Amino acid sequence: MKWLLFIFIVLSGTSGITFAQSVTRANDTTSTDSYVRLGLRYKSDYFYMGRADSAKAPYFVPTVGYYHKSGLFINGGMSYLATDTEGRIDLFTVTAGYDYFGKKLMTGISISEYFFSDQSYAVQAEMNTFLSAYAGYDFEAFMLITDASLGFSESTDFFLGAELSRMFYMARNKLIITPSFYTNLGTQRYYNEYYTKRSITTGSGGSGKGHGSGSNGGSSSTTMNIEILEYEKFQILDYELGIQATYKLKQLRFTLAGTLLFPVNPSTVVTDQETYEEDLETGFLWSASIRYLLK
Repeated sequence: MKWLLFIFIVLSGTSGITFAQSVTRANDTTSTDSYVRLGLRYKSDYFYMGRADSAKAPYFVPTVGYYHKSGLFINGGMSYLATDTEGRIDLFTVTAGYDYFGKKLMTGISISEYFFSDQSYAVQAEMNTFLSAYAGYDFEAFMLITDASLGFSESTDFFLGAELSRMFYMARNKLIITPSFYTNLGTQRYYNEYYTKRSITTGSGGSGKGHGSGSNGGSSSTTMNIEILEYEKFQILDYELGIQATYKLKQLRFTLAGTLLFPVNPSTVVTDQETYEEDLETGFLWSASIRYLLK
């Protein structure tokens, strides 16, 4: 039976869960040979655990990776921020790890290093290291994948995630349509650091956030102390509904994906002037990518 393995991908994307890259590898090739993968992706915004800055952060993301037949791999990516008012390299990412793909079972572990620009207003920008392990099983009717991760900033966050997905093959197996449901649970120490270090300028982004605000400056000049409560509490952070279409053409892979994000459990925000509950809104993210495999 063919693998039901392909799930919604956002590098550094909706959830930032790095096992998605490993699942992509399983779908890209059934060969036991080592290979190099080149890619280019556009994503419409930067979400993490259902959260995003009030200013949109669309990225162009070129990537390159080497995947050894033993299961070991290393890849890297560069995220270029492309807004109407700003254009800069906002993030470099390097990931290394190991994947095992059996007939029904898949599992792996990876470690990622993030190098964010000092001007970045991505909500994950204070995180620098991400360690993740995952396991997935093909139940034929659906694929279940779970993961456990540690995110390191000035402190440490713990995350759990689970996804249900199903692949539908069309056009002689060249076209793959994959609906999926995903949920994230975790602590939010990284999010509190984002608030306290990158969102202390008022006026330009709305709700105390936005567009490079903070010590690196947006257009505003008024600053204030700001932090969130409950950031050490382990809880459900969001639910995600995704749909993805991938078309295979020899060594090329074309992918178009979209997801709806439903963040839950809003944080209590404390500033010099007031205390309020953050306004969490349903988010939408889409991405388009092309990958080329060199064997």
